Amino acid sequence: MIKSTVTIILVLSFLAGCASSQRRVDSEEMYIKASALTKLAAAVESTVRYKDPPPGLSERELLALATRHDPILLENFKGYKVRVLRYERHSVVLVCDATGTHALLEDAGCSGPMDRNRWMGEPVPCEFSIDTKAVCGKD
Repeated sequence: MIKSTVTIILVLSFLAGCASSQRRVDSEEMYIKASALTKLAAAVESTVRYKDPPPGLSERELLALATRHDPILLENFKGYKVRVLRYERHSVVLVCDATGTHALLEDAGCSGPMDRNRWMGEPVPCEFSIDTKAVCGKD
């Protein structure tokens, strides 16, 4: 009796773990993160545009530099993979799931509103889709 109870508990725990690892994206959480992303993207854009960071900075180093004045900007995305694309004097910030497999949110820092809610619909790869020249212009 005890063996079968333990077996059932283990099987249920395993199934619960599998279900949570494939959790669906929570819409409310994504809308909150989208708002936070516009602020993070603006900070990265400002850094790239006005602080002239060295071209060899990694994505992580550029994020650290851009959020040094306000670390909560990046802490809002704990548990997510955050990427930065830098093109000339503009930038795009991409937020992906924790594994870095699926894109969730993407924002060009030069534009006011949140640019792309990529979590809606079918999962898409954690790759940039915004063309900074088209969104930001040529300056």
